[in-house]
Amino acid sequence: MRRYISIWVVLLIMVVVHVDWHFGRSHHHRLSLSLPYHWVIGLAAFFLLAWFCARKWPDNTIRAALLNGFLGLFAGQIVEPLLEVVGYRAPMASVFSAERWRVFGEFAAAAAVGLLVGLVMVWALRHRAEPGK
Repeated sequence: MRRYISIWVVLLIMVVVHVDWHFGRSHHHRLSLSLPYHWVIGLAAFFLLAWFCARKWPDNTIRAALLNGFLGLFAGQIVEPLLEVVGYRAPMASVFSAERWRVFGEFAAAAAVGLLVGLVMVWALRHRAEPGK
């Protein structure tokens, strides 16, 4: 069975989700930027994810992109905050706040659009290169 998970991609997406949290949360948090267009990071990251998966797994691009993307989002939104709870002894209510879920929802929506656009572009370029199919 072929492996469709890239640990480095999952970790990179996890870091991107966490960085987006710092970009999108309000100024009253430490190390925050409160950028209104923070979600653009998700759009670009998942667009690049589609291209990476198309090169690495050309036969199962969609499966690999969805699997790596989902695992990265899960690691960035669930696992990383749980590590904050354990490492910094922060209360669960403050780590999984409504603001964090709002910022993540905006990121995830943009990520879905970026992944879809990336997959459509990969499909279009493949079919343009193969005019007989």
